[in-house]
Amino acid sequence: MSTKQTCNSSFWTRDEDKIFENTLGIYSKDINLLTKIQEAFPGKSFDDILDHYNIFVEDVKAIESALVPLPNYSKMQGYSSKKSSEADVESQISTPWTKVGHR
Repeated sequence: MSTKQTCNSSFWTRDEDKIFENTLGIYSKDINLLTKIQEAFPGKSFDDILDHYNIFVEDVKAIESALVPLPNYSKMQGYSSKKSSEADVESQISTPWTKVGHR
C-alpha cells in the first residue's frame, strides 16, 4: 500500500514519509523539532504530525527491540549468494567496450 493512515485519518504517502524521516534526521536535536516538521508539511495539522511522530517512535522501538523480524534475504527470489571470482571481475574490467560486442 502506498499510503499510511493514522488513527486520526491523516494519510501519509511514501514520499511524505521520506520527507518526514529526512526532516527528523536534519532537526533531530532541535528543540523545535515538531515545528520544523510542521513547516515541511503546511497541509498537515500539528496533531497529525504529532500522531505520525509517535507512530514513528513506536515503530523504531519495535525494530530496535527485535519485535520486527529482519527479512531473510538469502531466501528471497532473485537473490544469489554466489560471488564472482576475481578473474571474472578482472576480465569484465579489462575488456574494452565495442559497438559490435553490445548488439
